[in-house]
Amino acid sequence: METLINLIGVIFDFIQGHFFYRSVCCLIRPLDHHPARFLAWFLLIIVSSIRMYSGDPVNIFGTLSLLFATVLLLFQGQWFVKLAVVMLFYPIIAAFNFLHNSIGAAVFFFFSDDMGFFNSLFSTLARLLTIIFWYLFHRFMGKHLDRASGVLDRRSWMLLIIICLASLAAVISLLCFTPPSDVAVYPCMLTCLVTNFGSIYLASYLADTILADMERRNLRLQKSYYEELDKNQQQIRRIRHDMNNHISVLEGLLKKGDTEKALEYFEDLNLHIKSGTRRFCKDSIVNAVLNAKYNSAEESGIDCFFHVDIDRVLGIDAVSLCTIFANTLDNAVEACRKIEDPAKRRLSLKARCTQNGYFSYEIVNSKVNAVRKKKDAFLTDKEDARSHGLGIASVREVVEKYNGVMDISYTEDEFRVVILIGAK
Repeated sequence: METLINLIGVIFDFIQGHFFYRSVCCLIRPLDHHPARFLAWFLLIIVSSIRMYSGDPVNIFGTLSLLFATVLLLFQGQWFVKLAVVMLFYPIIAAFNFLHNSIGAAVFFFFSDDMGFFNSLFSTLARLLTIIFWYLFHRFMGKHLDRASGVLDRRSWMLLIIICLASLAAVISLLCFTPPSDVAVYPCMLTCLVTNFGSIYLASYLADTILADMERRNLRLQKSYYEELDKNQQQIRRIRHDMNNHISVLEGLLKKGDTEKALEYFEDLNLHIKSGTRRFCKDSIVNAVLNAKYNSAEESGIDCFFHVDIDRVLGIDAVSLCTIFANTLDNAVEACRKIEDPAKRRLSLKARCTQNGYFSYEIVNSKVNAVRKKKDAFLTDKEDARSHGLGIASVREVVEKYNGVMDISYTEDEFRVVILIGAK
């Protein structure tokens, strides 16, 4: 009978460990290989089931090392996200398991000192609390973790790491140097739990803030798109209104036999008609940005070449794409405007998405101004430095968000930005 009860206890450990595994997967994805997924699942079950006792450095640091190795080797994602997962979950595991064991032992010895069958039964029933805890954790905290996953930027993750560092240090210190009475550290352990629960809510709040900011940027881009569209429609209406006059002029020139002037007039008219919204890609917001920047470049006398084939981009949201296009194009147009000879103002943009989902981007512009750098940051040469010079940094954040790479190179008369973002 005692063996059966112990077997049931092991099953309970697998159940609660499964909910812990699913909670971790809300933030980071395991590797795609089935053996790796199974190994990650099994190791996380062990991590969440290890009993925590005061003055037991083997379990204390062994659990931390096993969790870190599992997340680092068997899950996908950037290193700072993985580190944040460890910093976020380990204090919760350690504090809860310590409180569960300590309080459970106190309750057991209050009623009985039997170390046989009754001890096994009580220990197994007590494991139901761990199932309930991790089920409720996944049930109510999972949605907050999901919201943070894929939205938070590097700075937000680093902020969470710093906050959780206090809980990690406190838990390890309390476990290693617990006073004779475990009751004295209960409030501190509970505080560590509350702190990391609050960190999860903070991550969710930061994600909501970032999404709200993206939505505001999205609305501004849509506003810009509709303003540009309205401007073009007004121009087309004016051309249509004057079409009878244009036809009369052409008719007069042709009747006089002045074919050369008629063709010249027709080409000018055709240029005005084609100055409406161009179709660079299917996405209306991205297309609006490209049109606005293209028109701005042409007005500055810049020789532009746009080749954009991104209709199949699925893994990058429109706002992130607009951040890449808008900031790099603004910088390129600004650099070209500083060239006194309009014939030397050149800008080339190539963007495409392959069938397997890889996004490539290259923008090359002519320049005369010297490139200023401070460490890895590019500095603006405008007077209001605080309001400018953030374009490349914004683009770099987007590239890092999607685990891409960005290469910047330049010569005395040319500046080039190349971006490659892999399929998700």
